[in-house]
Amino acid sequence: MNDFRKDDSVLSLRFGIGSYVTMFVLALVLLSLSSITVLQARDQSRSNSCSDNLRQIGLALHDYHDAFKQLPPASGGTKGLSPKTSNQSRLSGFAAILPFIEQQPAWELLSNPTDGFPRMGPAPSCDPKSYRLWAHQIDVLVCPEEVAPKKEYGIRSYVMNYGDGVFCVGRLIAETPEEMQLQRAVNRGAFIPNRPLGFRDFLDGTSHTILISETKVGVNNRDPGAWVARDVDGLVESPKLVLTTIGEDSAYKANQPVWPVGKGSRWAEGTFMVNGFTTVLPPNSPSATLPKDPESGCLSASSHHVDGVHVLMAGGEILFVSNSIDTGNLQSPSVTLKNNPGQRSPYGVWGALGTRASKELIPSQREAAFETIGR
Repeated sequence: MNDFRKDDSVLSLRFGIGSYVTMFVLALVLLSLSSITVLQARDQSRSNSCSDNLRQIGLALHDYHDAFKQLPPASGGTKGLSPKTSNQSRLSGFAAILPFIEQQPAWELLSNPTDGFPRMGPAPSCDPKSYRLWAHQIDVLVCPEEVAPKKEYGIRSYVMNYGDGVFCVGRLIAETPEEMQLQRAVNRGAFIPNRPLGFRDFLDGTSHTILISETKVGVNNRDPGAWVARDVDGLVESPKLVLTTIGEDSAYKANQPVWPVGKGSRWAEGTFMVNGFTTVLPPNSPSATLPKDPESGCLSASSHHVDGVHVLMAGGEILFVSNSIDTGNLQSPSVTLKNNPGQRSPYGVWGALGTRASKELIPSQREAAFETIGR
């Protein structure tokens, strides 16, 4: 009888310990799930804030268009040889919408300077310690997920759609018949350097043409989503060669040179690598330019969100575009002056969303791997 009682005591002790262990494990699981839920909620909140930023930028661009009957050019401004006496036509179109994003004081400083600098500022690479506006941080132009630190210059998480071209897509053209013919062939996006477009030019429809996308900001690291590789040959013939710049860990190879100025690293900078993206490689792919030609290349959209990027459509809608969106044949040659100018984009739905007047058909959202975010 005592043996049975002894066994019962042992069993009770074991059952009690087992219960505590089970409860402890359950508590850990619940705590882990709670932490995941909190992180997801935080990510969703930052994602919502990012889409709100894009809505404000979209309203500003529409207000600008209402006022001037056109969108700002991708880059423009004043011409001159000296970076101190002109901005060398490198001022980003984002500067033009300052009054429409509650940045009137910044616009007054830019358009009516009192510090000895020229109207519309010096080159965006001018020392921000001497021209303080370039150091000014505009919060609506920075995604809440952005991890890059603001250093000397104000940063920007949003870039303009240059279309699905590769060759000379970022060139500041001279106003000659030859250059203008080249521009008409290769600049198929919503924004063009030195030339404003209007919604009347969006023959594919404003709901089918992207204006703005997110980008990771190129400050302090070599993240392929934030920095642009250089000297990659053959991109016009096969944009897929951009993928040769990265290793098995999806980071740039150690011997791969990159440009010293990263995407979005200066909010006022209008040069192609800092200011734009192309709808060729899918979101969150690496970016690269041709050898000795920073105005030709594939610049991919990127973000710190999971599995895709937010984009602003010309009609004002915000879409979340998946990394898996259809990109057609990435080994197909890019459109050039000699290669089928005016043809439909060879880069699938992503390329079609990037062109303004190529008469592509956009399939359903589920089929195309993007979704509209509610207003």
